[in-house]
Amino acid sequence: MANTNIKQHKTTAVKQATTQVPVKQKTIYNLLAKVAFFSCVVIGILFYTDAKGYFNPDYTNDHTRRKWNAYYEFTKKHPVDVVMVGNSHLYTGINPENLSTALGANCFILASPGTTQTDAYFCLKEAIAVCKPKMAIVETFAINDYDSHQLKAGTLSDQFKSFSARKNIIQKLTSTPLLFTSDNYLPAWSNTIRNHSFIFNDTEQIKKNIALIKHKKPEKQGLYLGRYARFNSGIEDTTLIKYDRPGFVAYDYNKHPASEEARKYLQKTIELCRENNVELVFLTLPMYYRHVHNYNSFKEDLANELKSHNKNWLDLQQPYDTAAFSPECFENTVAENQHMTYYGSLVAAYKLAHFVRANFAGKLPDRSNDIKWKQLFYASDGYFQNHSVEKDGVNKILLKNAIAKDNLEIKEVDFIKQQGGNLLLVKIGNQNGKTFLGGKLKIAVEAVVGGNTMIVPVEVMLTHAYMPINHMLFTSQPLMPGVEITSVKDISF
Repeated sequence: MANTNIKQHKTTAVKQATTQVPVKQKTIYNLLAKVAFFSCVVIGILFYTDAKGYFNPDYTNDHTRRKWNAYYEFTKKHPVDVVMVGNSHLYTGINPENLSTALGANCFILASPGTTQTDAYFCLKEAIAVCKPKMAIVETFAINDYDSHQLKAGTLSDQFKSFSARKNIIQKLTSTPLLFTSDNYLPAWSNTIRNHSFIFNDTEQIKKNIALIKHKKPEKQGLYLGRYARFNSGIEDTTLIKYDRPGFVAYDYNKHPASEEARKYLQKTIELCRENNVELVFLTLPMYYRHVHNYNSFKEDLANELKSHNKNWLDLQQPYDTAAFSPECFENTVAENQHMTYYGSLVAAYKLAHFVRANFAGKLPDRSNDIKWKQLFYASDGYFQNHSVEKDGVNKILLKNAIAKDNLEIKEVDFIKQQGGNLLLVKIGNQNGKTFLGGKLKIAVEAVVGGNTMIVPVEVMLTHAYMPINHMLFTSQPLMPGVEITSVKDISF
């Protein structure tokens, strides 16, 4: 009897144990299902808010995003011959419209503020995947002392901005662990996560984003090639005095040597262009010569890294052209990071154009006689300085293919109408290498002023701002409104 009770007790215990196992499993399954459900809800909310743009930063001045949007739109209809990557020194230091019209090519800047050579590499990689250019130009200021996994708040924010603007999902996925630490993966991909604090400290931006969603209009890019003209006036005399202070140092290259990561991605950039048969050019844009210290050490180090590519390196910092890169070319600051002005971007763009034409003849197509190219660039910044005026009903050719005094070969004299004052452009032959820099021409023109026809003297000057490849250009100051020039009577030095 006792044995029977024992057996019954064991049987009951086994049954209880077997009935408890499914209960525990069910509890775990329920928990996992709830976790999965809430995860899907959170992910769905993130996708929705990101797609709607509720937590977008202020895109009013986000020219990085604008560049990538414009690049994708541009390449739907037109090839890109030259793509340029770098940081803010590049997009303020080169005028891509003038570079394009000088070379007769399509030149596009894809640069982002505060970017690193690592980020520039991934930008170039995506640009090549979208539309393989004939030439890539890499600005060298991004080759400095950094570690992508140790970036400080400001630079990290710039890298978020550059990463967010790119569009190739596969390339962004593969570059994420190389550009960010694991705790920044989600913020890199999601504006909602990155900017969730807007709920507490910037509700106005959320309201603006909601208003933009309701009244969203398609972006009208026009001809936009990545330029950002941030500074329009140069270094002032009161600022120049600061360079005279004993021991004053603005930017010391010894404090910013190229890191191992920068060297690695410099070599990867070289290999990327080699694999894709893209001609690679390196460009060093200058800061004011008194602004920079210990540049020699950087130059020697970079020359060693470039090795066989040294002939492809245009260094505008050293040797420094003091006549061309005057204080007018640079931002009015003695802070460490000094950018170029609009005027400086013209000087640098033409120096780059001459370098490319002299060293890479035949590498780029000349599209200047292509009707589609003309329609794209006609009347854009720098077009008339480099090309002839068509019969457009607004601008006109006053004189063409003439010989003036002293055997001066006049290729063309143009009267260009524009906002801010009309211009007189005089294009002369290169005079067998003779230079007239700083020179002036005096022109007597017939003009209609206030309904009266009269002969008016106009002075035109040769400057460093516009140095076309195929002719020398003399430009007038903006003329008084209401002055209509009808013909040229005389030209002399």
